[in-house]
Amino acid sequence: MPLTAPTAQRIAHRLHTATAHPRLAAAVAAALFTGASLQQLATARPRDDDTAAATLALHDRARYTDGCAAHPIPPWASVFLRAAVCFARLVSNEDQELLAAPGDRGHLLRVAETARLRPPQPPAARRKGPAGRVEWDWRERQEAEQYEAMPTSRVRPSRR
Repeated sequence: MPLTAPTAQRIAHRLHTATAHPRLAAAVAAALFTGASLQQLATARPRDDDTAAATLALHDRARYTDGCAAHPIPPWASVFLRAAVCFARLVSNEDQELLAAPGDRGHLLRVAETARLRPPQPPAARRKGPAGRVEWDWRERQEAEQYEAMPTSRVRPSRR
C-alpha cells in the first residue's frame, strides 16, 4: 500500500536527520518501500540503476524464485537512491553493493532506530521474546525457513 504524502514526507525527514550516509539512508528507504530483507538489499548494484531512478533491481543469486525483482521507486525515496548510486560510483566500482554490505547490519539498525522506522513484525502468535521487542531479522528468518523447506529439485543453480 503506498504511503500518503504526509507520511512519506515524515519518513524522508526522519531519514535525512538520522544519517548523512547516502548508502545507509537509501538502504532503510528501500527496505521500507520493498519490504526486502537485508540479504535481498545486499544484492542491489550501482550498475542496475536506471538514470531516471524509477526502479530498484534486487537479485536472487540462488535463483530460489524468479531470479530478480524490480521495484518501482516512490518519489520520496528516489533522492536517497540517487545519492547512494552517486556515492557508490565515487568510492568504488560498479560491482560494489549499492545498499548493504557485509558488516552494515548494526549501522542500518541504528539508523532505523534513530529514525524511528521499524520493519514489519511477525504476527503476535509467532513473536519470540518480550512484548514490545523489535525483531529485526524476522523476515530473513522467514525466508530462510521457506528455502529450507523447498525440495532440492526446485532449486536451480545460479547462472552467474
